[in-house]
This record gives sequence, structure tokens and C-alpha cells, in this order.
Amino acid sequence: MGERDKTTRVGVDTGGTFTDVIKQRTDGSVEIHKLLSTPDDPSRAIGDGVSAILGPGEAAKEVIHGTTVATNALLERQGAKLAFITTRGFEDLLWMRRQTRPELYALRVQLEPPLVDESRCFGVRERLGASGEVIEALTEDEIQRVVEDVSRTDAEAVVICLLHAYKNGEHEERLGRAFREHKKEWHITTSREVTATFREYERASTSAINGYVGPVMARYLARLTERLSEVERVEILQSHGGRVSAEHAGLLPVHTVLSGPAGGVVGAVQAAREIGFDRIISFDMGGTSTDVSLAEGEPTLTEESTIGGLPLQVPVIDIFTVGAGGGSIAYVDAGGALKVGPRSAGADPGPVAYGRGGREPTVTDAHVALGSLPVDRFLGGRMTLDREAAKNAVETLAEELNLGWRETARGILKVADSAMARAIKVISLERGHDPRDYTLVAFGGAGGLHACRLAEILDMRQVLIPRFPGILSAVGMLRSEARRIYSQTILRPLDSCLSGEDHRIVRETMRGLESTARQKMGKPEPQGAWTAALRYEGQSFSIAVEVDWTADAEDWMDPRADFEEEHERLYGYIAADRGVELVDIRLSATREVPEWPAGAGQENRREEIIEQRRIDLGEGLEDVSLCRREGLSGLASAGPLVVTEYSGTAVIPRGWSVTSTKGHLLAIREEGA
Repeated sequence: MGERDKTTRVGVDTGGTFTDVIKQRTDGSVEIHKLLSTPDDPSRAIGDGVSAILGPGEAAKEVIHGTTVATNALLERQGAKLAFITTRGFEDLLWMRRQTRPELYALRVQLEPPLVDESRCFGVRERLGASGEVIEALTEDEIQRVVEDVSRTDAEAVVICLLHAYKNGEHEERLGRAFREHKKEWHITTSREVTATFREYERASTSAINGYVGPVMARYLARLTERLSEVERVEILQSHGGRVSAEHAGLLPVHTVLSGPAGGVVGAVQAAREIGFDRIISFDMGGTSTDVSLAEGEPTLTEESTIGGLPLQVPVIDIFTVGAGGGSIAYVDAGGALKVGPRSAGADPGPVAYGRGGREPTVTDAHVALGSLPVDRFLGGRMTLDREAAKNAVETLAEELNLGWRETARGILKVADSAMARAIKVISLERGHDPRDYTLVAFGGAGGLHACRLAEILDMRQVLIPRFPGILSAVGMLRSEARRIYSQTILRPLDSCLSGEDHRIVRETMRGLESTARQKMGKPEPQGAWTAALRYEGQSFSIAVEVDWTADAEDWMDPRADFEEEHERLYGYIAADRGVELVDIRLSATREVPEWPAGAGQENRREEIIEQRRIDLGEGLEDVSLCRREGLSGLASAGPLVVTEYSGTAVIPRGWSVTSTKGHLLAIREEGA
């Protein structure tokens, strides 16, 4: 075989039902492909998908992948056996937690157990002070003792989290070195490598998550790189929306626990920006779940998230997830009420309409039965759905409810709508944002089916459906930057940091973070952007604001006004008489910003409405126009309308109109808005 052209870039997103693949050539042309996921080994579907999308004589220069392997290992508690090493006297740190009660009035609160067994928790004699000073030195004898103790266990991974190591990592580094030099091949995690910020329990929990999923992720990445052996470079999307090498992802897999959903938010922000929209709410409805996020120009990051009931203290895109997707199963609960999700039919067997052995009706089956998801247009006609089977499954459920099948199908969609609308309210209204001020960017295989329905519930006036909506997360992989985020706790008065005695300390910290970024990321030298986490003195939590600071500047702009503006929006007041503290300083180091030609994949064909069908869009049977998405180029059409394309279907109800805009995006506006 001759030399193959390795200039093509490929993005891959693995979902609960489908694996999505997109190819971008150097001329800007793109090609997309969807195939059913292989939950037993996700790398198998990825290998098949990449092979299927590459043409003769073509190989991929790079594959950027969003993975759920770490997420699933954590949620299903299928991770590694951990040994937890901490300062003597703090062995029960993961059990003590915080005093926060998830259920305020419950007498017996059920909490997720820690990821490590008590028999594999070890304390070492050492102690650092709050400023990082050595109070009790760590001896070599003590290091050897704890290594030998761990070696007598069945531990597969070792997590080292010492008191105040975020200020001084010397003791953790020495312990980590000793464990790495041992003949046993443990996956080693030191807390300072994961997060150099304060809060002992959160830092320990985050480090434990990294160690728990580490060996699972390492094995998966080994299989993946073997399947993609002809690919020049394999990269993984992190939870904050930046991509890193597969090697780095294997060392710090905790940064990938929201990898797949992060790609969707990146893709939604970029798509909206193309036509001048900054304030968006992304709505990603896939086969298993729905992810929503609010963004104003850039994805919103947070370091105060939870996953599987455990705190996660690393930067992640602020995403809220509910168990309502196209594959969510509808059923009657013990009280006789109709429920939808969180249980999902997944990829195997999938919805009843897929004809792969499913028996319980899903959201997808409700759409198929009502006709809003045309059976002959699914995946561009490549996969035909079974409407009769879907209708029969809905009828079986209807008998339990003593309702007609149409009323039951509509009820399934309404229950799913309610769950998704509540999710949007969590990331908007509950955080001081009015959803009416935002554009709903809908994507995922089922996003377009529910977008206008949700917009009506929330009184939102504008919906945007990007190109390739069913694979937008994979598009986001291609459009993501090579980025790493480094942070360090400061905990000093802001005034002193700006021009007082602490100014030098902050500058040295910034130089250290820049040096780490250059060392870890290599050439070309990364570009940096700074964020400061601020709080009023006496407060427990901080607010992050962007700052135009540089490590070499003698004077910095005071960010207090920006902090107080955000504080007032969130909490309704400012405290002018209270001092402000600089809690953390954070560096976002970026390089290799990918090019994405404007209008990539745009069709230029014009085609009138191609067919009229009798469809139930939720209010009874009506005449609905059916057209292909490329047929809308340059045209404006009023609902009711069903727009089909390879990766998704959009329903435009009566009272809404749709226009194809720059970059072949659909801007949908309520009539009279």
C-alpha cells in the first residue's frame, strides 16, 4: 500500500445510543457518519466509524474523541481498587465529608459511599502548615513503611492526598516517586497534580475519582490507540472544553468525566457565534439523557460540581443533566402516574421502533407513533423505523393508564418536556438568568423534536438548530482548542495582592503556573488568559472574574467592580464595607486553535416543500409539510413543518417560522416576536 494522505481531522463522540463521527478535510469539506454504539467496548464502534468515514488512500492526521468511559466507570462503580494515603489522623477524611445535607428533613440520609475501602486507607507521619511550612518532616523510613503496607493489599491504584499539599507538594512528590519505583505497577495520583486549590475534602474526593477511573481509562485508551494505529495523533476532549493528548488523559482522567457533553457546548457556542448570537442556552437531547448549559460568549466553567454524589474540584463546563432522552423508557409508577426515564433503552436493544428487541415504549417510539419522526427518513433513510411496533408498545402502556394510544404518546412527550424544562430552569432562573433573554440552541438526535415545545413552555422566542445537529458534540471536538487549566490557591486580601506586600507572591505564583504550562504543553508556546476567584472576607465560596493581569506588570486593574456586579446579580446585594479576598488565580493556557471554514458543509440547492403528510404534533392530526433541510436554503417557511436531515429531525409547530441563515443554520422565530 502506498503512502496515505494524513491531512484529515476526525471528531468522534460516543453516546449511549449512537457513536457520531465527522471528518474535515483540508479544503474545509466535511462528511458525517452515525453508527450504533458498542457499550461493551466503545472503542470498537469508534474504530468501525473512523474506518467507514475515511476514503480510499485517506488516513486521519488526528482523531479528537469525547469519551464516557470515565463517567460510566464512576457512576457504575466499576473502577479500580484504591489505596488512599493521607496525613496521619486524617484517614477518615472521605467519610467525614461536609455538614451539607442533600435532603434537609430526611432522618436517614443515604449518601454515596467513598470510592476506597477503609482497610486500604493509610496515614503517614508528616505535617505541613496552612502556608506550606514543614511542621513534621516526612522521613524515608516512613515512606518505605507505607509503601510496604500498601504492597500487601490488592490495591490497583494509589491516591496520595496530604494535608495542605496544595501549598507545598514536596511530601506528595516523594511519596509518589517511591510508589512509582516499586515493582508493582500502580496507577499513581498525587492531589497537587490534580488540583492545587484548597478545601481538603473536595481535593481528596477529586483525587480519589482520578485514581478510581485511572486504570479503566488507561486500558480503554490502549485499546483505542491500537484500533487507531494508523492515526498520527489521538486526543481526548476534557470536561472544560479543551483537548489534550491521550497520554495526558490517561494520567489525569478526572478531567474527562464530562468529556462528551462538553463537546456539545463547545459546538453550540461556536455555531451561535457564527451568526452573532452570544447569549445561549444549549439543549443537547440524545438517546439516554439531556444536557443543558448556559453560555455568554464562552462556555461557563465551574469548579464546584458533583458527579455520582461526589464533589469534583476541577474546572468543568457547567452542565446540568437529566435522564430524559430519545431512548428514555415510559412506564406507570406504583401510584399509577405516567413516568419517563431515567431508565433508557440505550443502543441495545434501543427503542421498539429500531426492531432490535426492545419491548418498552420510549420517547422516540412516541414520536414515531405520532408521525413526527418519519420512519423513512431516519439517518437519511439508511435506517427504517417500525411505526407499527412503536404504536403497539404505546398501546400496551395506554391500557395500563386506561387512555387512548394517541393521548398516551402525547403524554410521554409532555412528561419528557417537563423534566427538560426543569433542567433549563436550574441553569437559568435559579442562577439569576431569565431564559427569555437567551437563544435556545438545540441539538442531539432528538433536540430538534422538542426545541420549540420547550421554548413555548419557557416563553423563549428564538431557537437555533445548527448544521449536523445530531452530531454537534463531535463537531465540537473538531472545533475545540488544545487547552489546559492551571490554578493555585492564594487566600490573601485583594488590596494587598494588587499593590501591597502580597503582590510579589501573586506574581511569582503566576510565573510558576506559566512555567508549568510551557513545560507540560511544549511548542508552540501557549497563550494564557487569567481568571481570579474572589469573595468577601468571611464568605465560604468565591466568584470567578476575568482579569487582564500579567506576571510582569507592576500594577493591575482592580477587579472588585466586576466581582460586585456579579455578586449582586447572584445574591441581590453588595457589601461595600467589607474587604475582598483573592482566593485562587487560574491560568487557561491555549494553543493550536483549529480552523473551521465558514459555511463548511453548506448546501446550495434550493428545493420546495417535498411532501404533505397527516401528522400529530401534539394537538391532533393536521396537514404538515415535510422537507429536507437542504431544501430550505434561502427560503423562509411557516409551520407546521417537519425538517429532516441525516443526523436529526426538527419539528416546527404552527405559530413558528423557519429561515435558513448564514452557515446553513436554522433560525426559528415565533411569529410576531
